[in-house]
Amino acid sequence: MGTDLKADRAAPGPATRVLLIDDDEDDRFLTEERLADVPGRPYTLDWTPHYGEGLEAICTGTHDVYLLDFHLGARTGIELLREARARGRSAPVILFTGQAHSRTDLEALDAGADDYLEKAGLTASLLDRAIRFAVAQSRAAAELERKVQERTEELARVNAALREADKRKDEFLALLAHELRNPLTPITNALEILRLANDTGDTVRRQRERMERQVAQLKRLVEDLLDVSRITTGKLRLTIETLTVQDIMESVLDMSRSLFEKAGLELIVDVPTAPVKLDGDRVRLTQVFGNILNNASKFTEPGGRVWLTVKPVGGRVTVSVRDTGVGISATVLPQLFGLFTQVDRTLNRSQSGLGIGLALVRKLVEMHGGTVSAHSEGPGTGATFTVYLPVTRVA
Repeated sequence: MGTDLKADRAAPGPATRVLLIDDDEDDRFLTEERLADVPGRPYTLDWTPHYGEGLEAICTGTHDVYLLDFHLGARTGIELLREARARGRSAPVILFTGQAHSRTDLEALDAGADDYLEKAGLTASLLDRAIRFAVAQSRAAAELERKVQERTEELARVNAALREADKRKDEFLALLAHELRNPLTPITNALEILRLANDTGDTVRRQRERMERQVAQLKRLVEDLLDVSRITTGKLRLTIETLTVQDIMESVLDMSRSLFEKAGLELIVDVPTAPVKLDGDRVRLTQVFGNILNNASKFTEPGGRVWLTVKPVGGRVTVSVRDTGVGISATVLPQLFGLFTQVDRTLNRSQSGLGIGLALVRKLVEMHGGTVSAHSEGPGTGATFTVYLPVTRVA
């Protein structure tokens, strides 16, 4: 400190360092006496009468606790407290007041004082208790802040690791999809050569057809993986054009009717004749409704029914697919559109896929500004998937 800062007699053993900031030397002597009366003399007292020197001491943390007088010449202890708080002080400060004024007391606490004491009637035990309490509170706050900082740093490290793992997962999906796709082309070509060779043997034909089905399934899985990779890395782009819902449904039904016939299901379609226009990507919207219909066919027993219904309502169009299938439990519904979610509602476990189809449906629908939902009363009651898409506004 400066030349006006004077030290008292050092107390034996570890002592709490106290700084008195007060322009009245009589108050200094009074404070010395009170601290000297504390059993064990656990304090050392320094003193400065200067506002600026006291402010600097508080901000740099030269002492364990600060005793601050309300009156400091033309300035006040309240002003000093506010300046110190603005500069980020952390050491405890106890404000001395001349007499009890609730307004002053509240103002002191609001400015950042840890406690306040009246000079009149100040005793050694009262001062000792106030200092010990303020120091204990300060140390507890510092320890809490340290733990919070450690926890924050730990969370930052974990988040960084998770981001890196997520990045590597996306890279792995892209690599996996491309690696799986590479052998598909020669396999497909070989099958086509076998078909063109007009093999008449039933055994050869059946095996070829089985291989064709498995290759088609593998191709669908690979394309789904590639789409997931494109979406998670932000590389999927939509080719937007003005379409009609009727055009999209026609494309979807062309692909899906044979699937329902083979599954022994009745597909009931209700699409309005009046064109319903929307702006979207023809291929991706066909993929959306194709995935939903494919999902319905997988989880509906032979002889069951599936309803495809299109309804324009206000500024949007609603497309719903309802089936009489095995249904979905209430605990599973909230997770249904999550990526890689496996839902145990299959009739044939081998048809469950990778849990990608419905996640792609949700992402593609959201990219078109729409929403998708699922509803089921529970196992054995069937399920309904509903897509809401905005229609084209007429100028």
